[in-house]
Amino acid sequence: MNLDSDVGAKHTNSRKSRLFRWASLVIVLVLFGVYLVANLSKFKPILHLRVPLLALIALTDVAIIFSNGFFTKFIVRPFDIALKIPESFYLSLISSIGNFLAPAGTGFVLRAIYLKRKYSLAYVNYGSTLFGNYVIILFFNSLAGLISLLLIGEKHNNQSDILALVFVLILIFSLGVTLIKIPFIKPKQVADKFAARVLRTIHKVSLGWKQIISHPKLLWQLSGIAVVNLAFSILAVWLIILSLHLHANFGPLLLFGVLSSLSIFINITPANLGIKEAVYIFSSNILGFSISQILLIALVDRGVQFLVLAIGWLAAGKKTLGSLKSA
Repeated sequence: MNLDSDVGAKHTNSRKSRLFRWASLVIVLVLFGVYLVANLSKFKPILHLRVPLLALIALTDVAIIFSNGFFTKFIVRPFDIALKIPESFYLSLISSIGNFLAPAGTGFVLRAIYLKRKYSLAYVNYGSTLFGNYVIILFFNSLAGLISLLLIGEKHNNQSDILALVFVLILIFSLGVTLIKIPFIKPKQVADKFAARVLRTIHKVSLGWKQIISHPKLLWQLSGIAVVNLAFSILAVWLIILSLHLHANFGPLLLFGVLSSLSIFINITPANLGIKEAVYIFSSNILGFSISQILLIALVDRGVQFLVLAIGWLAAGKKTLGSLKSA
């Protein structure tokens, strides 16, 4: 196969992938619309929201964006790039907007383009470190997930067994990548294309992790951000639940935060719409909420996040995109 046919095949696959993602989004919205019409009375609590709490939820979303800005600031320091806090915040904001309007990962691409154009940071360097950071996120969230299940112990069922197994596997994977050196796999060495792609990804994650641990200070900084973001996610869910006049103990709140963080790795629809909600619904018995209550929580979450990002876009988004183009 020549170069032109390779490029053409990749373009076709990319187009099919985009069509699949948007088709998935349409299906999710249609299913939600049908459920909403059939269960309209169950969504009446949305009319009695505690409005002052919505402002606190919005502030929590802003805090998460700000925290992610520090992630970018810290992760590029080993490459002798010193981002100022406003610049890192702008990058985090545009990344959040990109992930909300397009499939997860778009925001990371925007940041990589900006850093490449303005600071000549090679994609491979940024990408490998980013992959390494995933190890930290997976480790802390899987560990927190297991702790949450222990705290919710009395609601032991099949769903909790499945979640426990998933968390254990993620924990083993994250620890395995840190301890085992994964060799580079050439395409021709593995017959199955999917298996080869998975092995190459694991190899990149392993390289990224080794790059992070070669800078101990960076390791502690990224670990701190992972913990802080999880704490903010828990706080946001707690405020949302309170705004709907509902109640939850710390165990379910911790599980909410973990599921929210891990669901972003299931990269299918823009804003991960429907994916996070599906994970919540699967875990509804453990979380202690009905399906309609889960969807109410999701509606408030998505609504406030949309408003925050819309305001952020009007305030700084155009400026950031302009700098992306001129960088």
